[in-house]
Amino acid sequence: MRLPPTGQSLPLVFDSPHSSCRFPAHPLLAVSDAQLKTGWDAFVDELWQPSVGKGATLLAANFSRMYIDPNRAATDIDAALLAAPWPGELSPTPYSGRGMGLIRRLALPEVPMYSAPLTVADVQQRIAEYYQPYHEALAERLQVLHAEFGSVWHVDCHSMKSTGNAMNIDAGVARPDVVVSDACGTTASSDFTQMVATEFERLGLRVALNHPYQGGYIVRRYGAPANGVHSIQIELNRALYMHEAEFEKSANFAQLQQALAQVTEAILEYIKANT
Repeated sequence: MRLPPTGQSLPLVFDSPHSSCRFPAHPLLAVSDAQLKTGWDAFVDELWQPSVGKGATLLAANFSRMYIDPNRAATDIDAALLAAPWPGELSPTPYSGRGMGLIRRLALPEVPMYSAPLTVADVQQRIAEYYQPYHEALAERLQVLHAEFGSVWHVDCHSMKSTGNAMNIDAGVARPDVVVSDACGTTASSDFTQMVATEFERLGLRVALNHPYQGGYIVRRYGAPANGVHSIQIELNRALYMHEAEFEKSANFAQLQQALAQVTEAILEYIKANT
């Protein structure tokens, strides 16, 4: 789903790759709907949606990252998930090792996603019908805006559990309100990253840079600051706006949405000063 800007189009793109909990029916699925929802960045697209009224584009996935994860490389596949050898080279990362690669092996710690290995054709179909169209849509929008303005700014939008679990590198640790990431200075200009972090701090939120999230596949794939493409990842603590166990909005939802509108305004002011 792509929400084009209303009014004047500006070189700012938000994408929310984990914004859906829609999981197509699958005969081997071995987990409950509630377990599937644990991977959902609940309501993140709604939180950022007011940005489209300010000239930004918002792209939101309409499929669950538990089905296939746009924030992983297409080769980040755990061979143990497959019923037959993959017809090509695989490059599994530590994410696959923890059960959360391109195709999930685990829904939660020690909770397998599937009752049996998946066919190669199944995984290939997911890539062709879900993964590739998402990346094509994001790449196309970034390219069009870059061609028009000479530079483009991209925010990859996520939410995070308030405390990491055993599948995370910060298991058992309480997390800050916001994590802003640029793969340690490689996917965006440092002044842009710092400006966004400072704006969150000005709003009274506790902010961390590049920890426990350094920035995933999406910002690393598209961010090229030397060429005028600046990509950052923003993780919002779910406790700020929702009841985590029930997957329901809390009374603070509108307040955070308004705060994000202010962050968007600050980003747009920065863009206007740098184009």
